[in-house]
Amino acid sequence: MIESLTEPSAGSGARSTRVTGRPANGSGARAGAARPYAPATYSLIGAFEQAGFGLRYGAWMFDFLITLIAIMVFTFIVTAVSHSSVVGSNKDLIIVSGLTVLLFILNFVVLAGANGQSAGMRILGIHIARVDGKPFRMKDAILRHLIGYPLSTVFLFLGFLWMLWDPRQQGWHDKLARTVVVMSR
Repeated sequence: MIESLTEPSAGSGARSTRVTGRPANGSGARAGAARPYAPATYSLIGAFEQAGFGLRYGAWMFDFLITLIAIMVFTFIVTAVSHSSVVGSNKDLIIVSGLTVLLFILNFVVLAGANGQSAGMRILGIHIARVDGKPFRMKDAILRHLIGYPLSTVFLFLGFLWMLWDPRQQGWHDKLARTVVVMSR
């Protein structure tokens, strides 16, 4: 069981995690921590508060909103350049779809693999940490997002909802990649 994570290493930009012992107070709440915008999850991983379903869903909604805005911009640009409707042209539709997939990979693989946060996670102050204490890397992001997200989606999004009753608040994609999502400092 994960019980403690160390703080981010200074100057590296990468978050390093390490399993150690249980919090001394055993109360499940970080002393003196007040987050007026989010209810306490009552789940601590050492000095880090575990990010609950609401924050994780909010981060996903920000990522989704960013993607929708980008799709509108891509559609506008492709339509302006081709002087035809994207709906009426398979080629233009493939271009917009390809740009959207590229944005998804940039946000969830490259950005998350580089610092453990997608754009939405950065906005809400949460990040991905590995349970074994090693830094979250690009290969972990590929496993978590390109393989784990489709698996979590297959059975009516049950893999995402799984975190509601999981003791470590992990979805199937988290379990597959051996990750947890915690509050950033």
